[in-house]
Amino acid sequence: MIKKGFIAGIVMVEIVLALAVFTGKWSYLYFVSGTMGAVSLVLALAYLIDSIVLGSTGTFFSATKMRKVSRVEDAKRFGAIAAPNVLAALIYIVAG
Repeated sequence: MIKKGFIAGIVMVEIVLALAVFTGKWSYLYFVSGTMGAVSLVLALAYLIDSIVLGSTGTFFSATKMRKVSRVEDAKRFGAIAAPNVLAALIYIVAG
């Protein structure tokens, strides 16, 4: 799951990078990638807190065979999505 999240984050950064190259507005890296990274970090933190408070697998009704992914794995996936986006925003800040 972490690998899929990291690949999704890299694809998001590539799309934003292509948009920045074609428009010539490099601030998109900061605003769009930074926002996606921040939202992903907030979701990762929310899933992690949710797993601590409510347990790892969900309630009685949501713990079906279709839902075998734990909340901790969801938190890891959102963290992996956030990593490339936050890194792209930080590179823009340092290089800017």
